[in-house]
Amino acid sequence: MSGGSTRLCLAGTVTVLYPASDNPLRSSCVHVGTLIQITLRPLRNYQWAPVASSAPRLVTVLGNQIASNRTRIATARADFPGTATLNSADTYTPDPHGPPSHPWQLTLTVVP
Repeated sequence: MSGGSTRLCLAGTVTVLYPASDNPLRSSCVHVGTLIQITLRPLRNYQWAPVASSAPRLVTVLGNQIASNRTRIATARADFPGTATLNSADTYTPDPHGPPSHPWQLTLTVVP
């Protein structure tokens, strides 16, 4: 096949774990109806803020909770075609004005 590219778009349930490996997922193509299960593991003395969507009409955050080990667990659903970014940031819990926070984001391109 010349002159074209095929982009893999995911469906069903997509699991995102951060920090994961040397190459964390930063963007993905998903189909309408796909669930995105997000697990944000904290660094020592940090805690993740709730996951938010830049376009809640396109990608809806359905649940946001903190587990007993300070891991942020969130679920989102791709509802309509378009592009949205899911994001969060962690905060140094002993002193919110202490070391800088670490942002996390995942840009989703939603297709029919």
